[in-house]
Amino acid sequence: MSGIINWDNLINFKIILLSIVLEAFPFMLLSVIVSALINNFVTEKAIHKVLPKNKFLSVIIASLLGFIFPMCDCGIVPIVRRLLMKGVPLHTAITFMLAAPIMNPVVVAATLYAFRFNINMVFFRLGTAVLIACFVGLVIDFFFSRNELKSVNTQHHTCGCCSHMTDDGSPQHSPCDKIINTIRDASNEFFEMGKYLLMGAMLGALSQVILPREILLSVGQNSILSIGVMMLFAFFISVCSAADAFIASSFSSSFSVGSLVAFMVLGPMIDVKNLLMLLHTFKLRFVFWLAFIVALLCACSAYIINHV
Repeated sequence: MSGIINWDNLINFKIILLSIVLEAFPFMLLSVIVSALINNFVTEKAIHKVLPKNKFLSVIIASLLGFIFPMCDCGIVPIVRRLLMKGVPLHTAITFMLAAPIMNPVVVAATLYAFRFNINMVFFRLGTAVLIACFVGLVIDFFFSRNELKSVNTQHHTCGCCSHMTDDGSPQHSPCDKIINTIRDASNEFFEMGKYLLMGAMLGALSQVILPREILLSVGQNSILSIGVMMLFAFFISVCSAADAFIASSFSSSFSVGSLVAFMVLGPMIDVKNLLMLLHTFKLRFVFWLAFIVALLCACSAYIINHV
């Protein structure tokens, strides 16, 4: 068979697809288990206690809380909403929302493994995420009031993995029930996020098989165009932050380092699924400026990384 689609391309597509999925599988599984445990056994009150009163210090601490309270990006928006309802300042809650899905031990391990223990990629990803989250938190504090939430039903949750918490963030079930809920939440979240991983892996594998290498190299090595392409890719595929590094690493031979970092930073902060949850939770003007500032900072940071 001749042309773009042939047996060799089909075999290469299967190999690339399976390699991405199989490498990402254990990290995504571990991520949803940790997220479900945190959801059912740790309250927002516990998070609130570790936040200092000083504005600048609270923003820094909030950007690092993911190491203590690992959160998946699919369930972070409802948690942040409840934090705000309990009196946590807007700038602190937003900083936590942006950084926690990336400043996560599972995500750090996945990134290190996906890029064959290239510590520079981990440093670029985590450093960029912390800087963007802190800067956005301070900018929000300057331009927005503390009441940017919509009037929503406090009993309604937009994410299945957060459906077993009361208004004040306290578990409402017995220990046995919480274990059952943890298993159920982890299962639901795994299958929910698994389709995004599979979709992203298929697109990544398909692009490398169908697109000529010359085109990938011409786009990927352009310091500006490569960033825009990977940011759009991250926004639309909405893959879990514990698995996106494996998709990014599949482009490491053709795309610039900055564009790969942009893919791994923007996706957990602002993608299609998160944007919909943000629009349901916050006022439209606030969501627009939040997404715009995050995307702008992400693009600028990636451009700087490309020229380091």
